[in-house]
Amino acid sequence: MAYSIRCADAGVDCPGSFTTETKEELMKHVELHAKEAHPDLDLQPQQVEALVKISH
Repeated sequence: MAYSIRCADAGVDCPGSFTTETKEELMKHVELHAKEAHPDLDLQPQQVEALVKISH
């Protein structure tokens, strides 16, 4: 299974896109990216999880 997320899905003008094998790894990438690229956003884990897409 693969987990993915795109910044654009959150309404942010950003080309950021991440795909990982686990949700935990994806959340770490999103957290790091958000701190660097979007420090003004107050992202809550449940908001991020709502945008995660799962593919088989």
